[in-house]
Amino acid sequence: MVPTRSLNPSTSRKTNVSKPEKLRVVLVEPGQYAREVEIGNTLEAKQAVVGGVIDAIYPWKDDAVALIFNDAGKVIPLEPNRALPEYEDVVFGTFFLCGDGGEDFCSLTDEQVKRYIERFRQPEIIFDSPTGIVAMRCEPDQYDRFIQATRGDGGKTPPKHRDEPSR
Repeated sequence: MVPTRSLNPSTSRKTNVSKPEKLRVVLVEPGQYAREVEIGNTLEAKQAVVGGVIDAIYPWKDDAVALIFNDAGKVIPLEPNRALPEYEDVVFGTFFLCGDGGEDFCSLTDEQVKRYIERFRQPEIIFDSPTGIVAMRCEPDQYDRFIQATRGDGGKTPPKHRDEPSR
């Protein structure tokens, strides 16, 4: 169903707006393959996916796509997930990609799903080097071994989401 808006200039609010219950997105979790999923189209559902308060960036000017992530992912800290060369930065924790419908997020198209699953398919091992951020694609088991080997806490698994206890 296509959202409709009132064309009456005397009202400043939208009327007759139909908002889909689900969004078709690409989900990208640390150490996992990117995959297509459907999520609820509410703020609470989006926050549950990323494990906290959401923030959005729009890295690709030529594509109406939003990258939705945990606003505090670096502070908590969540696990490094994927490098974003466009920002010379790294996304920490689970994130998802959805369409940018102007005023609201929307589902991705078939072409966008294919493009971003390919772009983020492989997990990445990410570390700093003297020349900048290095991201090496890997398999999920390689990612797990790297995280376990580099963790200074005796190999305890950190929480994937902010609300999970780390004990």
